[in-house]
Amino acid sequence: MKASVTSKLFLAILSACLLATVAMGVAIRTSFEFAFVDFLDEQSATELAALQRELEASYAQHGNWDFVLDETQGPPPFDEGPPPGGPPGDGHPPDAPAGMHEEGGKGAPFAPGFADGSRPHRPPFTLYDAHMNQVTHAGPPPPPDAVRHPLRVNGQTVGWVSVSGPEALINQAEQRFKNRQMQATWIIVGFTALLSAAISIVLARILLTPVKRIVTATHRLAGGDYATRVPAKGSDELQRLANDFNRLAASLEKAESNRRDFIADISHELRTPLSVLRGELEAIEDGVRRPDAATIASLQSEVAMLSQLIDDLYELSLADIGQLSFEKVPLDLVPIVEAACDAFRERLAAKEITLEFDPAGPHATLAGDPYRLTQLWKNLLENALRYTNAGGRVRLTVSSNGDDIHVDVQDSFPPVPAPLLPHLFDRFFRVDPSRSRQSGGAGLGLALCKHIVEQHGGTIEASRSEFGGLRILVQLPRLHTHHD
Repeated sequence: MKASVTSKLFLAILSACLLATVAMGVAIRTSFEFAFVDFLDEQSATELAALQRELEASYAQHGNWDFVLDETQGPPPFDEGPPPGGPPGDGHPPDAPAGMHEEGGKGAPFAPGFADGSRPHRPPFTLYDAHMNQVTHAGPPPPPDAVRHPLRVNGQTVGWVSVSGPEALINQAEQRFKNRQMQATWIIVGFTALLSAAISIVLARILLTPVKRIVTATHRLAGGDYATRVPAKGSDELQRLANDFNRLAASLEKAESNRRDFIADISHELRTPLSVLRGELEAIEDGVRRPDAATIASLQSEVAMLSQLIDDLYELSLADIGQLSFEKVPLDLVPIVEAACDAFRERLAAKEITLEFDPAGPHATLAGDPYRLTQLWKNLLENALRYTNAGGRVRLTVSSNGDDIHVDVQDSFPPVPAPLLPHLFDRFFRVDPSRSRQSGGAGLGLALCKHIVEQHGGTIEASRSEFGGLRILVQLPRLHTHHD
């Protein structure tokens, strides 16, 4: 079973926390051990200096080391305190050698201390006379290689003292201390591990919640639910990913809607001429209609409409994939627009529509494809022919300024509602009822016009005409020549 992203992130965060905890524990343990040994060394040096001062002062008082020995009494040479149960003032002071003689005599106790009367802790030591003969020792004997420190009175060496190192003092205590510290360390590590695990779970869930939402939404989107959206709040990378996902979902939803509309429109547009053709042919076959010139002309009209629809669809499909060919050459736009007007003049006159062509100048040069530009003006005139009422007018004006060429195509009543003007260049869009299907085409001509204009680096826009109908303004970049 594969591990989920949540499990992987949890393990990654937990591993990092545990590694940091172990590293910190080892560092603290190592630092403590070194610091503790240094502390013991410093304490031992302080106690040694105090012991040296005590012994030198006692020797100066007695004149020899006999005060250290008490052969007539049985207690050990150094007593660590009063006998159990005795009053604090009885017996020997703490850490003082027992059996010492009173001051000035052999039985004075060895009890010098600091000036304020307090006495420091005395480490285990071994005392030697000036000739390196052992006088006595208190505590465990020092190792053979222990350093002997001189005792001087009036500038003369009167003895030597050797103190056991801190390691000899703390073997058992250190072991107990180490065990307690190790136990405490493991408890802390265990508690930290549990805390790290809890924090890791919370962080993994918090960090991966947006990712899970995106993953779930992606599965739904892949299943065809294009209305899926991901809540997006904030400005981090995951939120930007959610915003991009929402835009992608909206694009796919729109593309799917367009695809369905496209299929429905294509089916409708193809069905109409095919139904007419089939009806005409069945009527001829049944003898209802004769295959005369009028019938054949009607059939040819439907075939031409069907052929034009297929051609437009083919060219738009080529435009979608960027394969619609354009062969641009320097040309004068005025003759091309004038030729298109001449081609439609008779058809417009048959509908009693007046055509006006006004070239503002003799030349309007640009780099363009003559075939596609001719197709552009014919589509615009075809649109005006189909949607302008009889007895109306159509006017084309060509003008230019320093950088652009403007072609203004205006027709008369009926108008296009203002909210629908931005949709005129959408595929299969028709204004209903003023510009209905009975007089209009499939709604592909203006979409193709927009693509042709954009491929020439221009713009096309629709607005209300001053004649009460539709105005389409085409703006194309001008090519400067010697005629200008």
